[in-house]
Amino acid sequence: MQSFRHNLSPVEVKFFLKTAADLTENLAIRFVHKISRPCPRCGRTELCYGAAVSFFCSSADKTTHEIMVCLHCGFKDLTILSTCERL
Repeated sequence: MQSFRHNLSPVEVKFFLKTAADLTENLAIRFVHKISRPCPRCGRTELCYGAAVSFFCSSADKTTHEIMVCLHCGFKDLTILSTCERL
């Protein structure tokens, strides 16, 4: 499995992981990047987008979940992706 990748500062990584902790109980986060998308709650134009793999997935390199977190207001959203195994 590849190492954790990000384009955030160490403080931002810590805040992202702390904010998303209750969503990622059974997930291994693969990467986190800042993206230019407005936050649905506060309107800031910088969200953190992360991809994660479920511990219950048969393949360790298959993205199964997307995580969105706003570092400003604490908004968080988890999306489950449809994979070939589910179809």
